[in-house]
Amino acid sequence: MNIHSLLYICIMTKKDAILNAALKLVNKEGFYHLNMKNLSIEAGVAVGTAYLYFSSKEALINELYIRIVNDFKIAVLKGYDTTRADKDNFMEMVGNAVDFYVSNPDCFSFIEQYSYSPFLFKETHEENFLILEPLYKIIKLAKKRKTIKELSGPLCLALAYGPVVTMVRLHLAGKADLSKRNQRVGLVECCWNNIKAD
Repeated sequence: MNIHSLLYICIMTKKDAILNAALKLVNKEGFYHLNMKNLSIEAGVAVGTAYLYFSSKEALINELYIRIVNDFKIAVLKGYDTTRADKDNFMEMVGNAVDFYVSNPDCFSFIEQYSYSPFLFKETHEENFLILEPLYKIIKLAKKRKTIKELSGPLCLALAYGPVVTMVRLHLAGKADLSKRNQRVGLVECCWNNIKAD
């Protein structure tokens, strides 16, 4: 490994440490209490190092959001196959979303906070929509094939995805248990039943 490769690994490691520290601190204290000094202490880097990667707190938060969205989309699309039945793809994708949220509660909490915050830039407004793009696509395709009800896209999304968000919130509050696979599968089945054609 040459010096450039080692330098790149060190740079990426520090940047990842800063992003991971930001995720932890935002979920603990909220966006407004996040400051670069505490962030640097949590990440184990100098304050100047944090500013090398991010010009401001807002830039850092937006980049963290984009990273989480990309990780979420990769997880949701795992196992997606255009040759399978709509229900099978739906069950796979929504099941993957639930699994991602249960395995990454900090990411879920961050998405929840971020989606309703003034930190959204134009680019991340588009990303905010794109987080559910795979589900929109499967709903549109299923509607065309008449395997789901004739409802508007947003209403289908609310019926299919809204229960996931609610149940994950309840799970994180200790008022529901999604730790067991059968509970997660039951939730996803209910989501499909909300929109499937009669």
